[in-house]
Amino acid sequence: MVSLELATLEDAEILKLISMDAFSPDFEQYGSYPPGIESLTWHASEVEKGHYYKIVNNDKVAGGMLAVPAHDSDIEIKYFFIAKEFQNRQIGSTAMHLIEAKYPSMTVWNLVTPSKAYRNHHFYEKLGYLKIGESQLDLNKEFKFFEYQKTKQSNG
Repeated sequence: MVSLELATLEDAEILKLISMDAFSPDFEQYGSYPPGIESLTWHASEVEKGHYYKIVNNDKVAGGMLAVPAHDSDIEIKYFFIAKEFQNRQIGSTAMHLIEAKYPSMTVWNLVTPSKAYRNHHFYEKLGYLKIGESQLDLNKEFKFFEYQKTKQSNG
């Protein structure tokens, strides 16, 4: 049984640990984690803003998702991570469907993922996301993001 629940301040520590573990391949490949992931203060701050969710599988925190509405109909999934021991069990797919159900009026879903995160590309494309662009924050480094977007009909 997978559920998506708003994270509380008590969840910040476990979300930090799970996110660091889940993003460790990025750290190994690029030499850094996504911004904020290593900071308990960052996790607590995002929890307090009210759009940070914990992904629960059979009463255990399996991951997290930060989904931030940008406009009346646009939302960005800023962070999405599943603990390694919970991967390849359809938990991520279920969480993505659950987050869409929590924001039925959102018609444009955006996210970015590293250009070399091939499993992520396949995962998001399987869920209906299309690659719409690429960005490179530092032209002196090879790290690039792929920008993905999903457009859906409004249920509202």
